[in-house]
Amino acid sequence: MRHTEKPIVPRRGLRIDLIPRELPLILVGLGGATLAVWVGAEPLAVLPFAFWVSVWVGLRSI
Repeated sequence: MRHTEKPIVPRRGLRIDLIPRELPLILVGLGGATLAVWVGAEPLAVLPFAFWVSVWVGLRSI
């Protein structure tokens, strides 16, 4: 192998798991988002937090 060739090596990556939570917690997240939007909060400020309440987000390195 010449010094200009690079060997193929495995690279570390990131695995993102999105798993829906139980039904009551999903309803709490969506209800909170609906109430916040209804009273006039910005949807871009509310929806990410409602998503994180209703979905378990897992990060793993592989």
